[in-house]
Amino acid sequence: FAPYSTDRAYCLGTDYKAGQTKFKTAAVEYLRALGLSPRVIASSNHLGNNDMLNLTTKKTLNAKMRVKSNIFGPWQEEDLDHKVCVMYTPYIGDEKRDFVEYTSLGFLGSPHTMVTYTRCMDSILCVPLMIDAAIWCDYFVNRSVSAGDAARATAYLFKVPEGEAKGVDPGFFHQMKELEDVLKNTSGAEKEEDMIALGVSKGIITEEQAAALRGLA
Repeated sequence: FAPYSTDRAYCLGTDYKAGQTKFKTAAVEYLRALGLSPRVIASSNHLGNNDMLNLTTKKTLNAKMRVKSNIFGPWQEEDLDHKVCVMYTPYIGDEKRDFVEYTSLGFLGSPHTMVTYTRCMDSILCVPLMIDAAIWCDYFVNRSVSAGDAARATAYLFKVPEGEAKGVDPGFFHQMKELEDVLKNTSGAEKEEDMIALGVSKGIITEEQAAALRGLA
């Protein structure tokens, strides 16, 4: 991870997991928490930016569809039918529209259907994840966290985590637990007050902001 020429910390995955895909994994966890068994997840999204234009060629489309369809791969559930459809619609521009229908089985096999519809600006969805990647890798490098732990902690950033994060549970809350566990085990972790002082010393926050944060304690 630039600018570090070391393998002490890295994040590796296929395509950032933002927007529709991140919500989809959380929605499946929610359905299961209700005691339902998801059986069919059928989703479609359309937009007209350059990203979707690139998917009008078969080679890039096949690669994208493989990633989108494999987000639940580690669960190895043959009875979960996950289908994805993408469409290039130039008029829509960068404002992504997506529609997902979740069909599950409830008590005595009774069907349960939930539908979600989302609109958002596609080009900015991944920006927070890019910032997360930079901050976490810097944090893990400076605390000598192993490459494997760093990879698992950042698995939530990607649709399909790779490297030593491959096979991490795709559920959003499970991946957040991976991050929390690594942070708890980080050697030499500073206390909250020390972190505030560190932020001031590195010029990340001002003395006034530090005082405000201490006042919240």
